[in-house]
Amino acid sequence: MADQKPQHEFEIDREAVYRYTLIFTSLLIGVCGIFAFGVGLLLGPLWFLTLGRWVHRRQANALRYWLDGSTLRINKGFIFLQRKSIPLDRVTDFVFAQGPLARACGVWIIKVQTAGTGQQMPEGTLVGVVDAEAMRDLLLTKRDDVAQGNRSGA
Repeated sequence: MADQKPQHEFEIDREAVYRYTLIFTSLLIGVCGIFAFGVGLLLGPLWFLTLGRWVHRRQANALRYWLDGSTLRINKGFIFLQRKSIPLDRVTDFVFAQGPLARACGVWIIKVQTAGTGQQMPEGTLVGVVDAEAMRDLLLTKRDDVAQGNRSGA
């Protein structure tokens, strides 16, 4: 099956996502490693200065979010690939989150909540979308259009 041109692809601030994920992971390795006999004091900066830069650059470049008809599609990862398809008619809310590090890097984390999943975790997570509020408005409008079509067609 050939790839179709997406209806709307969302722009991602890849440089901000790269900075955020690199710093977050380096701090996480450092803090967790402190409790493992202090090796985190060495591993955190080592990750930041070496392999972490390559890994997080590749991860940021692998992100892709787009609208395909009435489905939100999410691709992420370059070692462990993750592809999600979320039907818009199941979306109940978009939760915007921004901790201190994400705020410093200029990144919004958007959690896509859906009906009927039976779990507290979001169905999908979008990191680093440029103009996140406009994206949310577009997806909610599209979701409402789909719901109207389902009601009138039923």
